[in-house]
Amino acid sequence: MFCLKCGSSNDVAAKVCIGCGSALSLTAKSSVKPVVQVEAAGFDDVYYRAVLGDKNQDYYLDHFARFDDENKISPTWNWSAFLVTLFWLLYRKMWRGAGIYFALPLALQIVFFLMGLVLGGFAGFVVTLVSFVCLLAIFVVVPAYANGFYYLHCKQMIETVCSTTPDRQAQLDALSAKGGSSHKVLVVGVALSVMVILGVMTAIAIPAYQDRVARSRLVLAHAVGISATQYVDGYYTQYSSIPRNLDAATFMMTLPPFVKAVTINNQTNTITITMSGGSAIEGKSFKFVTMPGSDHLSWRCLSNEIADRYLPPECRSEE
Repeated sequence: MFCLKCGSSNDVAAKVCIGCGSALSLTAKSSVKPVVQVEAAGFDDVYYRAVLGDKNQDYYLDHFARFDDENKISPTWNWSAFLVTLFWLLYRKMWRGAGIYFALPLALQIVFFLMGLVLGGFAGFVVTLVSFVCLLAIFVVVPAYANGFYYLHCKQMIETVCSTTPDRQAQLDALSAKGGSSHKVLVVGVALSVMVILGVMTAIAIPAYQDRVARSRLVLAHAVGISATQYVDGYYTQYSSIPRNLDAATFMMTLPPFVKAVTINNQTNTITITMSGGSAIEGKSFKFVTMPGSDHLSWRCLSNEIADRYLPPECRSEE
């Protein structure tokens, strides 16, 4: 039950207003009045308080009073409407406005995209620029006039409710039920925000972890390659030639699960280590290349398939 003098919300069984101390029983009995008429100065605070609810009531009342005095809306920045525009519209139960705000940018993007495809060239660039300006205007205009839009929304709701019943208390109760804020939207908004934050953190953490795993596996695979070159060095010292395969050089190391194969090509004087596991290195390889010398081999590590950021420093390309 609302006090008809100060607009404070009271319990239905209350006899005295908690805001101003007025007797609610007498007020309720005399609450049947003609439908409220809208004057130049706008509605009284009782109706505004009923439709606003308890959240940030004084903030909006100050702006509504200004709009009533000027008899028009004007720019007044609303940070909530800027930072979380769609959720602010839903939280304030501006369902139609939320739908328009959600659909309009998408529709504009589709229209401008199709125009850009048709026109192409410089004209397509101009269309893209215009689409960017339009989207920027939407994201700036809405928070700049958010309080004004909310004011018009509340006024329309008050007029609609007042036209349905002449009972003042019934009007206030209806406005209280239809207006105010939606706590469900707030809960959903917080939940979605947490999900977005977790998604962003996951999108950053998982690739970083995968990169770290790929680098560590390549370090171990590089050690396997070094071991293979040492066996080939021993064979070359004994026979002055590159072996046809690593078995001939008695290379019998058990390979780690992420090393698919270690092979040698005595035509190109190359030892190839092929990797497995992880999209960054799956099926890709790095090589140890040598040129036979008089009495020893000098090896160089390189890869044309694996990105430098994964390779050990000894195998990265020189820039």
